[in-house]
Amino acid sequence: MRSDAPAQAAAVAGFVPLSQILQAQSPEKLAKAQAGVATLDRAVLINKFRDAFDNGKRVVAFILADELTRRGIPPCFWHADLPTSDYGVNQKLDLFLFDLRWLRHWHADHVKQVRYMRYKELFTFSETKFHRAAEYAFHQGRRPYWKIVGSLSLSEPQQWDCAWLRSAPIGKRHAAMLALSGQVLTALRADLTTVRRTKAFGDSDADATLQRRHALWVCAQMTGDSPTKTALRYRQMTGDSITRQTAAKQLEKVREILTANRVTTRHGKRVTIV
Repeated sequence: MRSDAPAQAAAVAGFVPLSQILQAQSPEKLAKAQAGVATLDRAVLINKFRDAFDNGKRVVAFILADELTRRGIPPCFWHADLPTSDYGVNQKLDLFLFDLRWLRHWHADHVKQVRYMRYKELFTFSETKFHRAAEYAFHQGRRPYWKIVGSLSLSEPQQWDCAWLRSAPIGKRHAAMLALSGQVLTALRADLTTVRRTKAFGDSDADATLQRRHALWVCAQMTGDSPTKTALRYRQMTGDSITRQTAAKQLEKVREILTANRVTTRHGKRVTIV
């Protein structure tokens, strides 16, 4: 027996491919569930997904994930926090599958950039072949996610779309963004307390402005200093559309607030939009 066998055995303990669970479901039951989630409000859909995923309801989470993908909401916005290594092997597989199904739906042409035939099959719309290829790539949790990202030749925007399929540089940038998020929110909130309340701008308006500016800051971190790309990300994140001009104006305001409040990173560097 190889010396690393115990570690490998521990890595796959309790592993159950989602495809096995799906195959055990009645096609009629699955179709009914899919039709039901299609009627849900966006916020309800996301909350139900989080509940199902966090509580191990794998079939329910899978169905909700497909509906979120169909609506153009990328996996990066399905979770309250960045997925961590604390997730079990089955949750990691499901995160991987959700990312792949997003890429397959919205970046179908990317298959031309994939060098390996086994990885090209991740973009097939044959469910049997898709799951077989995904389980091969996942390798029961033993294959590092960054190797899969490299094999798929994913661009930075595609990696930002994903919740699990991210290279180390993108992961670090996301972690840095999350670490700063609280400071940014505090600075934005403090600025709005100085704005006089009127009939045209009450507390609820201030709250909406706070949420909008913070969301735009998050989107700008993901896209770079591009009002156009930030506006597109904002729509994915919130479901609300804004013009590039509005995005540019609001981002400039956020930049001014952060500079005035001396919001800094843990390394003492001044925070900018990007």
